[in-house]
Amino acid sequence: MKRKNVIVFLSAIVAASMLLVACGGGTQPVAPATTAPDSGQPTTIPPAATQEQPAAGAKAKVVIFIGMGTGTDPEQITKQEALAKRFNETHDKIEIEFMIVPTEEAYDRYLAMVAGNNAPQLVGPNGVNTVAEFLDTWEDITPYIQKDNYDLSDFYGPAVVLNQYPGKNVGLPLGLYPGFIYYNKDIYDAGGVAYPPHDYNDKAWTYAKLREDAMLLTLDKNGKNATEAGFDPANIVQYGYDDSWATFRGMMVGWGAPNVGRPTTEDYKTALVNSPEWITGAQWYSDGIWKDYFIPDSAAVTARDANAADPFGSGIQAMFASFTWFMAEGLADLPFKYDIAPMPFNDKGTRISRINSDIFTIPASAKNKQEAWEVMKWLVSPENIIEVCQIYGCLPPRKSVETQFRSLLKETYPQLDLDVIYNAITYLDAPNHEGYVPDIAKVEEALTNALSRINTGEEKDAKKVLDDVNAEVQKILDEYWATH
Repeated sequence: MKRKNVIVFLSAIVAASMLLVACGGGTQPVAPATTAPDSGQPTTIPPAATQEQPAAGAKAKVVIFIGMGTGTDPEQITKQEALAKRFNETHDKIEIEFMIVPTEEAYDRYLAMVAGNNAPQLVGPNGVNTVAEFLDTWEDITPYIQKDNYDLSDFYGPAVVLNQYPGKNVGLPLGLYPGFIYYNKDIYDAGGVAYPPHDYNDKAWTYAKLREDAMLLTLDKNGKNATEAGFDPANIVQYGYDDSWATFRGMMVGWGAPNVGRPTTEDYKTALVNSPEWITGAQWYSDGIWKDYFIPDSAAVTARDANAADPFGSGIQAMFASFTWFMAEGLADLPFKYDIAPMPFNDKGTRISRINSDIFTIPASAKNKQEAWEVMKWLVSPENIIEVCQIYGCLPPRKSVETQFRSLLKETYPQLDLDVIYNAITYLDAPNHEGYVPDIAKVEEALTNALSRINTGEEKDAKKVLDDVNAEVQKILDEYWATH
């Protein structure tokens, strides 16, 4: 999930399950909502709209709803308009139109359109979390794939998996955002610490090794590192590691639990938040803040972020875990040298890399769904995917364009080892850390509150935190399944 949408998601995800009576703004009228389902429950979908046939010589309209994620910046809007112009000039039977909705309004606006039987034909780019939140509203594209005998072999295999949900495939891969660690080479050089290895086969790069290096790179105001006698944890001026932009589920995927990034069993009926692997990972994180001091606590994060646009740009973080979408936002004009390294191996000897993903989806109640499918295919085609990903800042999920896109990345980011980016795709977190769970709004809120207890030091025993939140999540699941 992109950082600029994290706060919007965590706050709007609850409100998104309530339909507005009417939505203002935008360029397309929205019908009033007629239902208001409970938060997190499957959204009631009106009967499928009758497919209106365009008048003779007229084009079928495909409205592309933009606002759930990226795509709302002025420069992106201009490029999307140019993309629409090119499509419309080269297609006789279909016309596309981008509908731009402010991100803070998008969730409610979309639900109001669905309830009003006025759904857009395509919605996106949608992250995994957005797809999960509105899962019941999306069309299953499996019949379209089968009818066209559509070839998925050019997509990276993990990219296809990300779009598969219980009982349906909701979209073709559009963009990937692999996760890894950004590191400040100047801080490493000053501390005399070797850079983290870039080789994905190097099993020496573990969470234990990351901790060891991060403590050496954490300094107090007197220049002592976190391993030295006399280190002053009350006056830290440089930290070894930061993961403050991650959700709790995102933090836990690397520790190798069978459920990976899903806080429940495969049938979604039993909470697994307090699995042994999650407890191990959460205790490593808690100790990193309160015992080993190489991770900033919530107060330090607040102070740091008040003076910097992002953790890495502050210049006081040796390592920062994030995704490729951070490159455009965070690597411009940095006053220090930097590079990227893989996420480490866990104590099971496995490596799991977090990954974000974007797709376009077709609302199940939309008109002109066949035309929407044609546009979806066009957007992700080898001929267009590079241009589309340049608009949205994503990594094209097609193997056939990798060489070309690598060249473009190298021109912009000559310092980066691009193998770290592309090799991360093989290790994606599946089930994904933003993927579907019942009553996802309530589950995410419970997990966010649990993480806050660790970050503030309210509770430093990770098992106690996870046992408590596991009981809370189980109650949410039990209440959900009692009515489904």
